[in-house]
Parts: sequence; C-alpha cells; structure tokens
Amino acid sequence: MPLWLIARMGVLRRNRALLAVLAMLLCVLVFGSLAFYYFERGGDQVTDIWDAAYWVTVTITTVGFGDITPKTAGGRITFVLVALGGIGTIAYVIDEIVSSSTRHQLRKMFGSGAVRMKKHTIIVGWNTKSEEAIKELKNSREEFLVVGSELNQAHLNAEGITFIAGDPTKSETLNRCNIKDARTLMIPLENDSETILVALAARRLNKGITIVATCDMREHVEMMRGAGIDHIISHTELGGRLIARAVAEPVVVDFIMDASASAEGIVIRQIKVSATTRLSDVPLKDNEKVIAWHRDQRFLLDFTGDQLLESGDHLVIIASSQ
Repeated sequence: MPLWLIARMGVLRRNRALLAVLAMLLCVLVFGSLAFYYFERGGDQVTDIWDAAYWVTVTITTVGFGDITPKTAGGRITFVLVALGGIGTIAYVIDEIVSSSTRHQLRKMFGSGAVRMKKHTIIVGWNTKSEEAIKELKNSREEFLVVGSELNQAHLNAEGITFIAGDPTKSETLNRCNIKDARTLMIPLENDSETILVALAARRLNKGITIVATCDMREHVEMMRGAGIDHIISHTELGGRLIARAVAEPVVVDFIMDASASAEGIVIRQIKVSATTRLSDVPLKDNEKVIAWHRDQRFLLDFTGDQLLESGDHLVIIASSQ
C-alpha cells in the first residue's frame, strides 16, 4: 500500500507540473496576442486579434515565416518576451511528451508497467506448456499476457508478447496484470505449491475469474480445488494414459493430439445452451457435428435431433479446420 501511494503521488506531481507548464504556455499565447495587437494594430499587417494570435503561434513554434514583423518598440519588446517565454515552455512540453513515451516503452520492454486489457487471459510462468497455450490463444485471437518473476524477456519482446515481470503470488503484480478485468488465469507451473498460492491470490482479487492449472501430483488435486481452481489438468496422468493407449491404439492417440491443437485439421469446441431448445434447432455450420452432450457433470453420447436441451447444457462439437 505505501508503495502504491508513493507511485500515485509521483504521477500526480508529474501531471501537476505538466499542467502548470501548459497553463504558462496558454498565458504566453493570450498575453502575446493581446500585447501585439495593442501595439501593432492599425497597420496593414495586423488587422484583428487573430492576426496577432497567428504571429504568436508561429513565433513560439520557431516557424517564423516573416510575413508579420513588429514595427513599434512595444511590438519588439513583446516579441522578445514571447520568444523567451514561449519557446522555452513549448520545448519543455515536447520534452515531457517524449520522456513519457520513452518511459512507457521502457516499462513495456522490461515488464515493469501495467496493462489496461479487459476480458484477457493471464498466463503464469514461461515454459513449454506456456508456449503451447500461447499458440492456441493466438489461433483463437484471444488477448493475453504472460506474468512471472523469471521470464525470458528477450524472447518475449522478440515475439511481441506482452508480459509483466514480478511475483505472481503478490497482489501488486496481479493488479498490474489488471486481474480484476481478466477472464481467465492459466497456471501451467511445475510446482503445485506455487500454483495454489497464485490461485489463492487471484481468487481473492477476482471472484469470478476462471482458473485453469496443471497438476504435477495427483494427491494435490483436492487442495487445488479448495484453492478455487476451476479446471485441473494432471499432465503426468494424462501423458501416462496417452502413452499406454499409443501401444495398442496409436491412431486414437493421433486423433486426440490432432483434435487438441486448433491449428491442425480437426477442431473440437463447445457450445453452451442459453435457453430450452431442441438439438435440431441449434445452429451449426455445414462441417460441424455434435459428438457429445454434457449435463450434470456427465457426457451423454446417445441422443437424437429431437433431444430437448436445457439452459446450462453444453454440446461438444467436432469440425474440420479446413
């Protein structure tokens, strides 16, 4: 909390300084226009206040067309004051804008800033599982970012991937990820204890976020559920099953691997039923087919087109990605 207050006070001080300079620039514009009009009006160069304002503008921007020049002593004094005050002020404003842009780029490059994404996915940690998840998210055109204390920043910058550097178990880091507006949190970590800590911290900040995590040890599954993780993938258990099936049924394993990657030839997706309707009335594309119906934590494979679906049911759809 003290660090947050200090950071906010620093931002306010910088904004207040910039506003003060902008106010000074406005004063120079108003004073210069009125003074130059007062001393130079009546001639063929300055016929109204807008001519005077035009002259002040080209003077402080150092354009200096020379089409209007002061003829009186008062006009020349005004020129000196406008040149000294206006040029210095506008140079400071430009410097602040450039510095602010540079600071933003540096914070983005090193992951020390914050994001304003909404409905995005937060991926915790950087490993091969994270890379595979990112491929799927890119194919789905989902907005996402990576967060972690040990990230390959050079690789992430080269790939144009947004990231936040910091401890994902801390609220300050998760708030910089805009956890409150995030839709999904992926935790593909190797350490189950760290996974549980991240899930607890995230659930406290966003009660409605969907948390997906991998589990290294089967006995930790219940603890992960207690930490608020919605979907738990035991990759060691899943890998063991696929290896065993590959011995006797390699084609089945190839199908599962193909179907799990949206970039391949087969795509499996789900449809959530929002109102009571018949299966035959669900809009599907020509290349899509319903392969399962999910209700009450069970998958049902025996159904017809007249099957009555209720709100909250899900349909599993298979289709060709071609």
